[in-house]
Amino acid sequence: MSIKAINYVIDLEIGDPTSKLIMINLANLYNDATEYAYPSQELLAKRSECSIRTVQRKLDNLNKSGFIKVHFRPNKTSLYSFPKINGYDTADVSDCHIQKNGYDKSANGYDTSDVRTINNIHYINNNKKKKKDILLTELVLTDELKKYATDRELDAEEILEDIKLWNEQNGNKKKYASLDAFFMNWCRKEARRKPKTPLRVQSHQKDDKVAVRAEKVLSQPQKDLIESWIEQVHNKSKTNPSEYGGVNYDKLRDALTTSMKFQFANWYGETLTTRQICDKFNLNKKV
Repeated sequence: MSIKAINYVIDLEIGDPTSKLIMINLANLYNDATEYAYPSQELLAKRSECSIRTVQRKLDNLNKSGFIKVHFRPNKTSLYSFPKINGYDTADVSDCHIQKNGYDKSANGYDTSDVRTINNIHYINNNKKKKKDILLTELVLTDELKKYATDRELDAEEILEDIKLWNEQNGNKKKYASLDAFFMNWCRKEARRKPKTPLRVQSHQKDDKVAVRAEKVLSQPQKDLIESWIEQVHNKSKTNPSEYGGVNYDKLRDALTTSMKFQFANWYGETLTTRQICDKFNLNKKV
C-alpha cells in the first residue's frame, strides 16, 4: 500500500464516483518501489463492487483522460501507473487544520471548541522517523515477490537462497527499511546480468544491414533429449545414491537448456558446455 498514492488519488477531481473508487483500489495496491500497481480486473471488480466490464470501461476512460497509464503485458496482468504522481505537491497542506464543528452547544450538548485534525503527511513523516530497520534474515518470499522475479525470468527461490548466503557471509547483520524493496533491487541487478538475446541477420537482408532480433528456442527433439538425460540421472540415483542422490534436477535441466542456447552454462561456479555437463554425469550423448 502507498499512502502517497492514496493521498494523491483522494485529492483528484475525477467526476465519476466509480472511477475514483477504482483509482483508490489501484492506489491501495500501488508499489512505491516499482511505481506500478498490477491487480487483476477481477480483483478490482470485487473490491469496487461492480462488474468486470464496468472496470474495463472505467480503466479505459481513466487511461484516455491521463489519470492512469496502462502498460499491457501479453498473458499477464497489466501494469498501472500514475503519470502525475511524482509532481504531486503536498507542501500546500498545512500540518494542522483548525475547523469549527458548527454544532449548537445549547441544542445538543456538543462542545463547540475548535477541533484539530492532523494532516496525513505529518502523520506519515512521524511514522517514518519511528520505523526501525529489519534484519535481512526475516525476509519472507511472498506471492508478490515471486511474481516480480518470474516477470524478469528469474527463479525466486534461487534468488532468496543467494541473498541468504550473501547475508550469512556478512554475519547475518544486514538491516533494511524495506526487505521487499531489497529483494526487488537484487532481482533488477540479476536481470541486467543475464545474457543478452543473440542477434540473427537473415541472409537476404545482409546487404541492407537489417538485423532481426530472435531469441533462440530449443526444438522439441532437443527438449526431449534433455528430459532423457534427466531420467538417466534419476535412474543412476537409484543404483548409486551416494554419487547422484543429491542432484537438483531443476538446476540440471536449466543448465542443459542454457548451454544449448548459449554454448555455455554456469554449474556451481564452473562454466561448462553441454558435452562437459554430460561427461560430468556420464550421460549418453544420444538416446
